[in-house]
Amino acid sequence: MMTRWVHFDRLAALVLLGLVGNACAYVRMVIHNAPSLAAPTYFDSREVLPSATPMPLQRAEREATFELGSSLRKKYGSFDAWLEANHTRAFVVVHNDVIIYERYFGEVSSTTLLPSFSMSKTYAAVLIGCALRDGLIASVDQPVTDYIPEPAAKPRYDQVTLDQLLRMTSGIDFDEETSAGGVFYYCTDLRNRMYAYDVKWIPGQHYLYGSVNVQLLWDVLHRRLSGSTVAAYFEKSIWDPIGAEHAASWSLDSKSSGVEKLSAGFNATARDHARLGLLFLHQGTLQGRAVVPKQWIEESLVADPIAGVVRTADGVVRRTRRQWFLTLDGRSYFAKGYHGQYIFVAPDKNVVFVRFGDGYGSVDWTSLFDRLARSL
Repeated sequence: MMTRWVHFDRLAALVLLGLVGNACAYVRMVIHNAPSLAAPTYFDSREVLPSATPMPLQRAEREATFELGSSLRKKYGSFDAWLEANHTRAFVVVHNDVIIYERYFGEVSSTTLLPSFSMSKTYAAVLIGCALRDGLIASVDQPVTDYIPEPAAKPRYDQVTLDQLLRMTSGIDFDEETSAGGVFYYCTDLRNRMYAYDVKWIPGQHYLYGSVNVQLLWDVLHRRLSGSTVAAYFEKSIWDPIGAEHAASWSLDSKSSGVEKLSAGFNATARDHARLGLLFLHQGTLQGRAVVPKQWIEESLVADPIAGVVRTADGVVRRTRRQWFLTLDGRSYFAKGYHGQYIFVAPDKNVVFVRFGDGYGSVDWTSLFDRLARSL
């Protein structure tokens, strides 16, 4: 999530004057301001039950020790204290499928449901892979209007494919870095809001990060599920077979609308979030259970030539075709959410890092993950 959060004193006045559209979203923005780790409490939600046959991650008999440099050690004393000082609230390291390090800080514990924010888009892309396998979707190269006919009357909408939505090359005029991102995040009626934007650019030629792309995929799934919910399909297709230990949830836009926030609303414990990294590390099979086709995993990690190389808080990285980032050297990949939520995978070291926090602190997290991986 790359939303630019606007000045809310002024917004509050506008809401009171009734001068803005979508007032309910703006009221939520005034109340909550920028999202925090408490985001799961902001919304109604749909529960995702734990696996019927959970597979708890084993803990190493001897925990890993991570050392600070001399200057940081002098200031903070320990790696744990340094993590906490840099706004970390959960930090889990899984090496060779075993938890070698696990820490929680503040009010967060091993059972806290933590919001993945834009890492939800990565989960959504996996779910599309499952839908393709199950025949709910014939091909990601199909126009979205094959599944959702309503926007077909808008210019160029019939040229937008599911693949372009996944890659955010749809040409839809939605810029996450404006206040539109915040309005969309807090919207109480995503069913209508997601169709409010026009296709400005020729589909397939222009990259623009925007949550609306992934949210449109919600409607594709919703219509193909014949009365079931996207959350229930996620539980059946992903959460149960990966052996999740704890219940999770998908935040909804509102109880009355009932739309899962596929672009930014998945919540789970830190340990269970690690399973997504393990699933990719093991090419779609986790602890002997085939969950996602290997071909989809491989396609997911291909660098996207249209998105190209981008500069982020993590330095210069590449975006992939299915909502991951690749480190520039190509050794590792990661999913990332607002305020520094990470699932980082270093395949050559067989390690997954999970970090949740209420800010980045002063740390280049992906460089840290890489350095720690090299030390194992």
